[in-house]
Amino acid sequence: MLGSPLHENLLLRYHVAIEDKPVFGRDKLAIISFYDDTNKRVAVLRFGVVEAKEIYKWIDEGQEINLNNAYVMNFSLKEYRVERGLDDEAVVTLHDFSAKKALFDCEMETDFSFAVFEGPKTNFEAVIFGNGFVNFTGSDFGHGDVNFKKAKFGSGTSSFRSVKFGDGDVTFNNANFGTGDLNFVDANFSNGNVDFKNTYFGNGTVDFKFAKFAAGDVSFERAAFGSGKKDFKNVEFGGGKIDFRRVDFNNGDVSFEGVEFGDGRVTYRNATFGDGKKNFEQIDFGSGLAQFDLVQFGAGTVSFRKTRVHHISFASCPLNCFMDLRFASCDRIDLNSTIVRDILDMLPVDEVVVIKQMNVVDMRILGRIFLNWRDNNVHDLIYSQEDTTIHQKAEQFRVLKENFRNNGQYMDEDEAYVEFKRCEADGQLKDALHKNKWNALWAYPNYYFQRYVFDIVGRFGTDPVRVLLNANITVFLFGILYFLVSITIPEYGQIASTLPAELLSTGHFMNYVYYSAITFFTIGYGEYFPYGVLKPLAAFEGFSGVFLMSYFTVAFVRKILR
Repeated sequence: MLGSPLHENLLLRYHVAIEDKPVFGRDKLAIISFYDDTNKRVAVLRFGVVEAKEIYKWIDEGQEINLNNAYVMNFSLKEYRVERGLDDEAVVTLHDFSAKKALFDCEMETDFSFAVFEGPKTNFEAVIFGNGFVNFTGSDFGHGDVNFKKAKFGSGTSSFRSVKFGDGDVTFNNANFGTGDLNFVDANFSNGNVDFKNTYFGNGTVDFKFAKFAAGDVSFERAAFGSGKKDFKNVEFGGGKIDFRRVDFNNGDVSFEGVEFGDGRVTYRNATFGDGKKNFEQIDFGSGLAQFDLVQFGAGTVSFRKTRVHHISFASCPLNCFMDLRFASCDRIDLNSTIVRDILDMLPVDEVVVIKQMNVVDMRILGRIFLNWRDNNVHDLIYSQEDTTIHQKAEQFRVLKENFRNNGQYMDEDEAYVEFKRCEADGQLKDALHKNKWNALWAYPNYYFQRYVFDIVGRFGTDPVRVLLNANITVFLFGILYFLVSITIPEYGQIASTLPAELLSTGHFMNYVYYSAITFFTIGYGEYFPYGVLKPLAAFEGFSGVFLMSYFTVAFVRKILR
């Protein structure tokens, strides 16, 4: 019953009755009744009573300390040191310590400070610490396994500050830290695996600042925090896997500032954050994958400012809060299938932002993304992707084009639109060739025609200056063509004039250019006219002129109206 989530805080109310009955090899029986908030009794447990003085005697004699199923009142190594005349931080050795299913009760404090646990295993499995301060400050658990599985703590502060664990495995699986503060500041977990799976951390402040983990795996999977602050600032993780999957961080600030994750895989997949600040600034994620897929970030702000990461993924996240993604270094960021409802900030302001590759396939933008085409090198962010198709690249440019338009970044919108149309055209060509190789007979001509007319001439209507430049080039080229035909094969085509004195000759090249200009602009003064093969050529130039000037008008008006 104690393991039920319904009774997470049931240690706050309990009653102790001592009877002179032998049980579990002890002379006295302790009956502990637990009550809920309505004073309804919800559990009754029985323990054998062991006096603290008796334990102190075992310590003096260097005996094995077996407190399984024991009820211990006011155990304190501080008191032991005072009685033995030892210094306040003198080391006290506990041999082969086991307190499985024991209950440590106190008036103020249960103290294991500066203890040294010797033996292959230290066992606190299913132990219960009553209300009051639980103090393991400075303890050394040696190199054996340490088991706090299903341990339960009351309403006071629990301190594991500066604790040293050895190379054995350390488990707090399914532990319940009650409602008080929890302190693992400067704890050293060495090389063993560390298990906080399904642990309930209560509503107090949870502080892991400057804790150190080494080569073993570290798991907080399905752990649950209360509404107090969660502080992992400057924690050092080693090379093992770091697992925060399905963790419920609840409301309150969460800080992973300055954490070093090593080169192992780091995952927060399906984790849930509540209201408050989420600080992931200045983290070094090493060379592994940092996975935040399907994370619920809640309200507040999330900051990865000045963080270094090789590959980070936010796939399928609902991004409902302000996200500062101004990484100091990021080789790849996956934002595919995300829904942006607030602001994603990647825009360099006072510092350099380095993001080399960004995936926004199937992103839905209901908010804004702040980034700059040039400063964020958006062109390479998309084209450097090796695992997306040309159609997916086109879609990403389209999404960013819409975002730039909403932000009023019209120059950036034009750049994104051009790349979207280019990828779209490349995709259509590839699809046609994939269906049937004979499609190349029409697909390639169509592709290069559109590439020239829509892209090279005017960059899909985004560059009126380029259209005007191409118009001038067209006039000049047609003038050269008229000139060459007239002087090389005059019997097949000539440009003539209604005025005999003005008949064109090889010495009047600019007249051919002039004729080309009035034909291009469809002015038609009537002073010059073509005959022979130049008639269809002149007609084609007139069509080209109408098309290019219309193209120019559309592109120019589009620029002006924005």
